[in-house]
Amino acid sequence: MAGLLGTGRSAVREAIRHLIQEGLVAHELHRGAYVPVMSLADRLDVYRAREAVETGAVRQILEQPEPLDTSGLREAVEALRTAFAREGRLSDEGIAADIRFHQELVRLCGSPRLSRAYATLAAETRILLRHHPVYPEADYVRDHERLLDALERRDPDTPELIAEHLRLSARLIGHALARETEEGRVA
Repeated sequence: MAGLLGTGRSAVREAIRHLIQEGLVAHELHRGAYVPVMSLADRLDVYRAREAVETGAVRQILEQPEPLDTSGLREAVEALRTAFAREGRLSDEGIAADIRFHQELVRLCGSPRLSRAYATLAAETRILLRHHPVYPEADYVRDHERLLDALERRDPDTPELIAEHLRLSARLIGHALARETEEGRVA
């Protein structure tokens, strides 16, 4: 692989180690590294884990007495809006903005451990969002604006709004993946 990529073996080992840490590659003794096939249940488990991390983070944020700096969330929503306007659909740029919104949300709670946990989930989420079925721009952007607004108002229902948002995406992606699997397009 190092020869193919024109790099040193240590760089390849480090890249594979990073992919293993993100859950995108698995490693077995005497077998080596490989890309695991995820079942539909495995894929949806990413959203259950995200729900636990994100709702926990939001609960901590709501308990903080100091004012919130939501500028990073606002920038992510604007990037999401711009990506949809440019592409007319959820593109790689929109996926990056969506993930940035949720990473920023978790970062606001001030827990490095939750941020690290989310970073691992973000890599898998990026892959899953590529299977997201058509979701009208106005709804997609409005959902994120609604979450931002609730957080800024310190609405005590914000954790449940986050959970509902993630459950909707999980259902939509689950249905799309199930259809693709039935049609033989997803392993």
